[in-house]
Amino acid sequence: MKTKTKKILTILLLLAIASSVTIFALVTMQSPVRQAITQSELDDLIAASGGTRLTTNPGPDESPVWSPDGTKIFFETRPDVGSGRYSSECYIAVMNADGSDVTRLANGTNPVLHSGKVYFEYYDPVYTELLVTEVMDLDGGNKKKLLSLNERTHPFQAISPDRTKVCYCTYYGTGSYLVWWKNGTVTKEKGDWNIDGAKYNDAWQSREIHMAGPETHSDIWVMNLDESNKVKLASGIESSNCPPRPEWSPDGKKIFFLNPVISPETRIENIDIWVMDANGGNKKQLTDRPGYDAGPEFSPDGTKITYLSENQDNFDIWMMNPDGSGKERLTESPGADAGFEWNPDGRRVAYISRSSNGYLYKTEHDFEDKSEIWVMDIDGSDKELLLSIPYPYGVIGGIEWSPDGSKMVFGFHPNYGNDDIYVLDVPAASAIAGVVSE
Repeated sequence: MKTKTKKILTILLLLAIASSVTIFALVTMQSPVRQAITQSELDDLIAASGGTRLTTNPGPDESPVWSPDGTKIFFETRPDVGSGRYSSECYIAVMNADGSDVTRLANGTNPVLHSGKVYFEYYDPVYTELLVTEVMDLDGGNKKKLLSLNERTHPFQAISPDRTKVCYCTYYGTGSYLVWWKNGTVTKEKGDWNIDGAKYNDAWQSREIHMAGPETHSDIWVMNLDESNKVKLASGIESSNCPPRPEWSPDGKKIFFLNPVISPETRIENIDIWVMDANGGNKKQLTDRPGYDAGPEFSPDGTKITYLSENQDNFDIWMMNPDGSGKERLTESPGADAGFEWNPDGRRVAYISRSSNGYLYKTEHDFEDKSEIWVMDIDGSDKELLLSIPYPYGVIGGIEWSPDGSKMVFGFHPNYGNDDIYVLDVPAASAIAGVVSE
């Protein structure tokens, strides 16, 4: 299953990798700017660009997705910041498109909508290594367990377009357990492996983070949703810093995945996008630029793929044909472009641009660093800024167009408070190709 939260997590991991930091998961840290803006001031700033805050829950709200008719928004919610995304206190909820009538539907995370159903996942509360996928009606009724993955499984499953198969990754090796790193010192907290050789960056010495060790590998599998006909498609993929993250092509005939190449000196050297047949045959490398290529996403008609490519420590959006030909660079940013999303008719692409990728590492920030939402034509022309927020206030999360292309829903992660969900009106001219920027 693919969600905006997973996509943003991938970008954060890649940004961390690009700075030679071996990160498994980021924990909450003290922001260098506290209370830089009040909640009401932030809401007013977003409202000036046509945005509205939808959630006011004391805990994080994220991963918003639209209902097929655009009248509802499904999302995941937690009662407080201390609740984990895979804990028993993470819920799938639904609200009206204006934020009213919030209703919890089930325990779980990563909601995905397909053919009038909601797919979601959770870890079994008794057997905590058991990753469970369930499906339910849009009103929360008729819940049904689809599959349970009781191996060491990356939470990046991909269900086939016809909803009959699942592609997933298992992992193995010495780098699969977490350790603590506090005040520049690595101390073993969990697991039984030797942490020698783990990389770190001096910029993190005053931080407390989780980090993963070296030498983790993954296998890619496919099986029916009734857990029959399990087949290994690929094996031994290096995944110490980035899992393969398989994705199906719209016609279900191909599977795309990430294949990192590890350097013993730098721990990670290159990530490329590969493709193979749905039965594991005809593996082909699609990208070969130095750096990291990731996050492939198909156009609505399936004829183009947008993806992220690193260029001298920043990330830009590129486009190519499904066979890897016809590569075009769509953005040129001094920081990181990420969180891109095709509009429903396939004529425009919205994306999040961060004017500096240094906010992950710097201890001081200024208002020159921005987190912004832009739209552009699919050839990279006619770019238009829809929303700009100074970084000290926080960063914009994943974005998703409404079914009619008139709105975008997005998450916002403030530096001083709680994650919330906002909706942004898209000017009619911005939703169609050919708009002229100011």
